[in-house]
Amino acid sequence: MAIKLIATDLDGTLMAPDHMTVTERTKKALFEAHEKGTKIVIATGRALDFIGDVTAQIPFVDYIIYCNGAAVYDRNACAHIYQSTVSPEVTREFVEYINRRPIHYHIYKDGHSHIQRSALNYAAFTGLPQAFLEDYMSKVKLCDDINEVLAGECAQVIDLFSVPEEYQGEIKGMIAAHNLVSATAVPGEVAITAHGADKGSAIRALCSELSLTTDEVMTFGDASNDCPMLEIAGYSFAMENGAEVCKKTAKFVAPSNAEDGVAQMVEKYVLDK
Repeated sequence: MAIKLIATDLDGTLMAPDHMTVTERTKKALFEAHEKGTKIVIATGRALDFIGDVTAQIPFVDYIIYCNGAAVYDRNACAHIYQSTVSPEVTREFVEYINRRPIHYHIYKDGHSHIQRSALNYAAFTGLPQAFLEDYMSKVKLCDDINEVLAGECAQVIDLFSVPEEYQGEIKGMIAAHNLVSATAVPGEVAITAHGADKGSAIRALCSELSLTTDEVMTFGDASNDCPMLEIAGYSFAMENGAEVCKKTAKFVAPSNAEDGVAQMVEKYVLDK
């Protein structure tokens, strides 16, 4: 069956190891697939604010699944076609719980990442390239009181980092009590979203919008938050540099992001057909 939609994670997958660059080979492969009529989709845990540098390199991207699937944005229509968010009441409960404990966190709302100054902790990002970290921190929105920023609105993601072990059980209990889900894109992260807000659900919503079946979809990922879209796609690829859970979930394993793994598989399964 022909592949009519390609959805790829960013960090550890589409992007080079610097988290900032789309290589020339990858740009070319995706562009040629797009020229053949294949829809190109970014599917990331990042907020919408943090994707502009990527779409500047591959401006033909059609859709953006962001915040781990909490929203799907149509770049051509400049409109959202799907959103699934955490209620204002539950968001506030989590914020009040976290603020009393030594946990670094972000709240994603309306495509932006908000950080309360008192919760700022650069050490939570240990292991990420310094240039990427500096670029990331230049885009976040710092505030003194995150509840004022939320102003009774829903959150797309409640993103926790470096959660001390003594609080992990309580947080899991809160997630279960409110019928939420959690995923991980980088070590030490707990990204909390509404039930149904995952990359797989977002892909299904997009397929419904485009009258496609999931058998016509190709997906790429490297972390556990990618598993829902790796599980449902007809052509799913875990990156060689990815987590073992991805490799067990996906139908195939692609070469690493350092080897242009996405480009190699697009060349083989889309362009050579």
